[in-house]
Amino acid sequence: MNIRLLAIFSTLLLSGCGSINHKQPIQEQPYDQATSARIRLFGNNGLPAAINPGQDCASSKEPIYAYGDTLADKFNSTLGKHTIRSIGMPASWRSDHLSYGESYSEFVIPAGAPSVVVMKMVTDQFRCVPAPQVFTPEAGKDYEAYLYRHDWRCGGVIRLLSGLETPGPVAEVPSTSCAKQ
Repeated sequence: MNIRLLAIFSTLLLSGCGSINHKQPIQEQPYDQATSARIRLFGNNGLPAAINPGQDCASSKEPIYAYGDTLADKFNSTLGKHTIRSIGMPASWRSDHLSYGESYSEFVIPAGAPSVVVMKMVTDQFRCVPAPQVFTPEAGKDYEAYLYRHDWRCGGVIRLLSGLETPGPVAEVPSTSCAKQ
């Protein structure tokens, strides 16, 4: 009986580590449209997303995890909860139509300098580990990055927000893979 109560208490405690469809502000560098850009990274259970702002593929600096690197993130996602860490980017079709347990974080990143986006999905049924993607954001622009899955194929997508986003085909931002050649 005591073990069962401990398990229930632990579950309730861990479920409180994330938010439910609630925006949490992120303390970031100030957004200046002349020198910076913004990016929204999507993650889900088993799908950590991270960014290394102002870095290139050769960087050894540890990336900033947007989502999926903590036990609380994974647990809340399994329960179908959405954790939204927003800095005020405009909504898109994707941010307004989150899938079960999907979450996102938004970041201010330096414009004109490369940034590396890392995403992966590993489940017992599917494995998607594309090479990190490097792109150079433009000043004053907003971007989204997420994994795209279709017919057992997947890849990382980085796209410019235009206000015309739909669930259909995407226009990707030019990026290169950090895969070893």
